[in-house]
Amino acid sequence: MVIAKSDAGVAAAEALSRAHACELFLEAQGHRYLALLSGALRDEPAWTLTPVELLFEGGHHGPEAGEWLFCVALWVPTDKRREFLRWYEYDHLPILLECPTWGGCRFVESPASHGCQFYALHQLSERSALESPERARSRAGPAFERLKRFSWFDEPFTRTLYRRIDREHQ
Repeated sequence: MVIAKSDAGVAAAEALSRAHACELFLEAQGHRYLALLSGALRDEPAWTLTPVELLFEGGHHGPEAGEWLFCVALWVPTDKRREFLRWYEYDHLPILLECPTWGGCRFVESPASHGCQFYALHQLSERSALESPERARSRAGPAFERLKRFSWFDEPFTRTLYRRIDREHQ
């Protein structure tokens, strides 16, 4: 899988979607595009390409999972990788998936020069899932509190909300 990002505009987005099978999203509060591609692709000059490896997933993904993509970029020190992944996969994500409007998540890792770079690609059928009681509950509990004591955890994570683009109506 490849995560592609661009702020080159609609023409670059249209060109990418014509050339490759992908899921295409536009930032909810901006002009940046994000595309999820299933395979390798040729050089795309207007796009920053990040190859990623799927580590785990839950729920559904794709158009049936909802029109919103909540992308969370998470950097974790190598020595905390196992503890962090255990929390995310077995505590955090199952609680999120209890929310009826939280469609699913693909959790991926990209190469990093130091530490571990992860991306949680959450799909939502409604934007309001971000304010759900399940999300609040997923960010509590003993494991969350244990990880929260580290300066790299939670606050430094980058969160971006995107809305799916219907390629037939661009």
